Amino acid sequence: MKRTLKFAAAALGAALLVPTLATGAQAAVSDCGEGQFCLFYNSNEQGSHMVVRSSIPDLAGYTFTSPGNGQGQHVKNNAASAVSNVCMTVWVNFYSNYGGPRDMFNYRNAANLVNTYNENASVKFASDC
Repeated sequence: MKRTLKFAAAALGAALLVPTLATGAQAAVSDCGEGQFCLFYNSNEQGSHMVVRSSIPDLAGYTFTSPGNGQGQHVKNNAASAVSNVCMTVWVNFYSNYGGPRDMFNYRNAANLVNTYNENASVKFASDC
């Protein structure tokens, strides 16, 4: 009987572990919750991130706050990727006050910054879905 209970406990533990392993690769994207736009310190939505809740004309003074590579670093001119879980178009701009080249993110879009990679100074929430 004890042997059966030990086997059942081991099987249950393994079954509970499988979903965690399957979702582990998606952890960075899920760190940016529904209704949030996040800028990440590293490419591929990795490292520390900052949640942006509304338009910011100048990212000076903002830092990456979540645990991970880049935590505490300035966001301005340091973001490499972004995740948009807000139902609107969001632009990451090269210059302060929403000027210059920009990268556009739509709802449920995650990507590396291209036009503003490590050269980002403002974020504009543009239009609703």
